[in-house]
Amino acid sequence: MSKRIITIGRTYGSGGRLIGREVAVKLGYTFYDKELIELAAKECGFSPDFIQANEQRSSFGFFSNLTSHGFSYSKDTLPPADMLFVAQCKVIQDVASKEDCVIVGRCADYVLRDFPNCLHVFIRSTEEDCIHRAITYYGIPKEKAAEEIRKMDRHRGAHCKRYTDRTWGASENYDMMLNTARFGIEGCVDLICDAANRSKETVRDIVY
Repeated sequence: MSKRIITIGRTYGSGGRLIGREVAVKLGYTFYDKELIELAAKECGFSPDFIQANEQRSSFGFFSNLTSHGFSYSKDTLPPADMLFVAQCKVIQDVASKEDCVIVGRCADYVLRDFPNCLHVFIRSTEEDCIHRAITYYGIPKEKAAEEIRKMDRHRGAHCKRYTDRTWGASENYDMMLNTARFGIEGCVDLICDAANRSKETVRDIVY
């Protein structure tokens, strides 16, 4: 039987990572977010710290940082930013084929678009709620929070467009879109878990 996967895309400050972790705990799934960085690092040979700092930069900025760290590529190899994306795709597909899991970010909804038993979720919230979370939990100064949120979301949107040719956060790419300002963290967790369980019931009906 194929594994059950939940992918979670999210706007910065919406609480998507926390929701993903709580969903994984509640369903007994393995949780992957930053854990994917170490796995991708082993795959492509970059340090985890470097990947974490640069994985969603634009290709130009990413390349500039790599060259300053002594990395290079030739016409016979992929640019470093593309190497990283390919490595992360391989890692995501590998973990998805082995165990039930929740995967946060990294275009996992696209990477696993052909995998059965995937529930694709996107989490967003109001600007006010995202700013509050960025200040309270991420330690971002109040006067910089709004711009940091916009910057991170621009990076995520550009990354998604470059590697998937999809519009980041577009409803047609997801099974569920939830607003944490309306439902709260726990409410979103419950809704996702309920949807995952209903999906399992549907799969059993089809199989048997």
